[in-house]
Amino acid sequence: MKKIFFSGLLFTALFILSGCGNPPAVVTDDSAIILFYSTECSHCKVVEKYIADNNVKARVNFSEKEVGSDKANANLMIKKQKECQLAKAAIGSVPFLWTTEECFSGSEEIINFFKTKNGA
Repeated sequence: MKKIFFSGLLFTALFILSGCGNPPAVVTDDSAIILFYSTECSHCKVVEKYIADNNVKARVNFSEKEVGSDKANANLMIKKQKECQLAKAAIGSVPFLWTTEECFSGSEEIINFFKTKNGA
C-alpha cells in the first residue's frame, strides 16, 4: 500500500514540476512603447538600422519583441493590433509599433515616430 501511495505522490510531483499542472501564462508587457519585428523582415531591418544609426535607444525607452520565432510575442502583437483596430489584412504584419496612445505600421511610420521622439 505504501509503495502505491509513494508512486502516486512521485508521479503527481513530477507532473506539477514539469509544468503540466500549471495554467498557461498570461502574456503581458507593461512597456509604454513596444516595437514588434521579425528577423526575416526587410522593412524591420530598415527600422533597426535607423535605430542604430541614430542612437534612438539612448533617447527613447522602448522594448522590442521578436515575433517570428516567439509565439508569445506574436500573440501579444496580435492582441495589440486588434486593440488598435487595424484592418484584418494588417493583423500579424511587421514592423509594428505600439504605444499606450497610438499604433504605427510599416517602416516609414515607425521611423517618423522615432524621429519625433528622438529629436532627429
